[in-house]
Amino acid sequence: MSKKIKISNFEQDDKNFNKHTDGGMDLLKKSVETVGVIESITVSKDGKIITGNARHEVFNKILDENIEPIVVSTDGTRPVVLMRTDIRSGTKEFHEAALLANTTAKKNINLDFDLIQEIAIEEFDIDIIELGVEIDIDAMEMPNELTAPLKNEPPTIKLTFSSFKQLGRFEDEIKKLIETDEFSNVTYSISQGEI
Repeated sequence: MSKKIKISNFEQDDKNFNKHTDGGMDLLKKSVETVGVIESITVSKDGKIITGNARHEVFNKILDENIEPIVVSTDGTRPVVLMRTDIRSGTKEFHEAALLANTTAKKNINLDFDLIQEIAIEEFDIDIIELGVEIDIDAMEMPNELTAPLKNEPPTIKLTFSSFKQLGRFEDEIKKLIETDEFSNVTYSISQGEI
């Protein structure tokens, strides 16, 4: 007799890049309670969640633990379609489900940039800009005070990159930062992957 598959059999990603938001999690809970499951969870071959950590958390809290998930195995070459047999197009439920899915996704993003730096960039050299991750220069922590290496020299900012390839990815954002009035008197130079 095979072991029953439960939603709890799948393992949360302890290094999930999205920390989620309280409002987004509340909206996700409301979405599942209002229109049921409208988005799936994607797991690796060994059962670790790739996408859907928040949905997994909510499903574990509010769905009956005896409900077995439908598991579709795929190598990613063919799309997987979820057909809701209880919802017809053009109905209130149809539009409510569509709105909840989109607004929940938008409100539940809270990326952990430290973890992205540590894993995606440093460990695996993933081009996060190419994958659509936006770096908000205005939200970055800037030093309160700039200090000069020598008394009569202008202050210096030093940013360290693991490679010139990584430096190239952030080139436009760095130029914007350097060109701001706040840092107009700051010196910088490029040397050995550092600026």
